[in-house]
Amino acid sequence: MSLLLDLSTREAEVRHVEEVGAHFRLISLAAEGFRGASWTPGDMVQVIISGAALLGPWELRSYTPLAFEPDTGTARILWYVHGNGPGSHWATSAGVGTPCRLVGPRHALSPPKPERPFVFFGDETSFSTAIAIRATPSSRRDVRFVFEVNSVEESRTVVERFGIGDAVKLISREEDDRHFGEVEREVLEAYRSVAAHSVLTGKASSIQRLYKALRAAGASGRQVNVPYWAPGKKGLKGH
Repeated sequence: MSLLLDLSTREAEVRHVEEVGAHFRLISLAAEGFRGASWTPGDMVQVIISGAALLGPWELRSYTPLAFEPDTGTARILWYVHGNGPGSHWATSAGVGTPCRLVGPRHALSPPKPERPFVFFGDETSFSTAIAIRATPSSRRDVRFVFEVNSVEESRTVVERFGIGDAVKLISREEDDRHFGEVEREVLEAYRSVAAHSVLTGKASSIQRLYKALRAAGASGRQVNVPYWAPGKKGLKGH
């Protein structure tokens, strides 16, 4: 079994941890197996957050790096810490030198080609992906970002910290999804004004609603739908 672990995963170590607001941690993971690896913005890595020593079932969670450096074998992930799940617990307890096992990078999301504008929807779990997309050589200046978030104030601090605040619309979540009418209006307006395509990430039920709204409005461009999470479910493509 230890041979299987060695063959299917990469040994890694936490190299840097930075608090970015009350619910976000910027974590750098270094792995020799990452050196020379291929990565494009939107690709994910999976972190074995329990069971890495084969003492029990593996628990993997998927995350999208905001930056990947094949020369140094380092992936930087903006981790959204929420709830009491094993992924949040690992992120809050990890420190410099904490060992872990990784799988990937693996393909998860393909944004439209750089010359094609699009609207990107998501939530706090989507920030790392959005930052990676905006940091591409073309800078993706025609991308409009719309996020549903728990705290507009905290989220604004984060997106401005990573240089995408100028293109972001933040909408505060409300009970029973009362905010979602505003979400639909903002996404449809962005689509009609600057976008030929859409990338929908984050909560699975939000993606379903927006997909239907875009189709009902006659959207004909390419739609990329990647659910990162759903209440009570695990094993989705992560953030």
